[in-house]
Amino acid sequence: MVVDRSIGVGVGGTGGWRALAWAAEQAERTGTRLVLLHVCAPGSPLERVSGEPVPAELELIDPPLARAFTKIRERLGGQRVALRIFTGDAPTALADASAGVRLLVVGSAGDGRTVRRVLRQSHCPVVVARPASPTTSETRFRGHVVVGVDASAASRTAMDFAVAYADGHALPLAVVHVSAVGSDDYFYDDVTLPAHFTAEPATSQMLAAATEPWALKCPTIPIRRAVVHGPVVDALLRAGAGAELLVVGDKRRGVLGRARTGDVPLTVATGAPCPVAVVPMDQQESARL
Repeated sequence: MVVDRSIGVGVGGTGGWRALAWAAEQAERTGTRLVLLHVCAPGSPLERVSGEPVPAELELIDPPLARAFTKIRERLGGQRVALRIFTGDAPTALADASAGVRLLVVGSAGDGRTVRRVLRQSHCPVVVARPASPTTSETRFRGHVVVGVDASAASRTAMDFAVAYADGHALPLAVVHVSAVGSDDYFYDDVTLPAHFTAEPATSQMLAAATEPWALKCPTIPIRRAVVHGPVVDALLRAGAGAELLVVGDKRRGVLGRARTGDVPLTVATGAPCPVAVVPMDQQESARL
């Protein structure tokens, strides 16, 4: 399948409509084509119009879906919106469809089964359009794109994605490393580093290595760096409070690896207080969204 530059979005149900709202906003802001992906159960009346139906066909079978399709076409322009209807297992259909788009957006409602399987099988980055949580006392990175980094290849692809998103949306970037050493969190940028530390923290070298190439390439992006302590998931969720987007890499480990250390991307994607982008390790494209 040829990959185009479209955003694909799973629609239907509470989580699906939230995902559609998030994806439509991205498509509108960036001029990207939007593909609505709806999966119906075998035997559903929608099975008769599977493929790429027109609104008139949908109106007789699924008026809410038809109205959503029409509204998005009016908002973005008919040439920039498509609807594809599949029959069968939703996670499998969405994961298969991800091979033909550059970003897949899904909702977070339900028991998490769809999100879990899509994250493990997707061929492209996946955004889980989680609702913003009520304001907490800790919103240090409100309005930022927050990306979790370490020394892994998955971290580098996550960084690529986060920089592209921050640059394309004119947002500041917060690069966060979770450390098991020490007990205090610290936050700094190139201006505050010498003022806050008499000795440069050891982890600042790793953070500098992760951010320096992008700071030179995209000097207009404000970049903050942070080291936070505690369990990885808890620390990332804390850093994501108030964020525009939280980005994590996915090492695509097997069942034994996930059982040993936990499935961090899935746990973050189903519990974060903001939308989450999960970027698979083999995803090399870093073009703008």
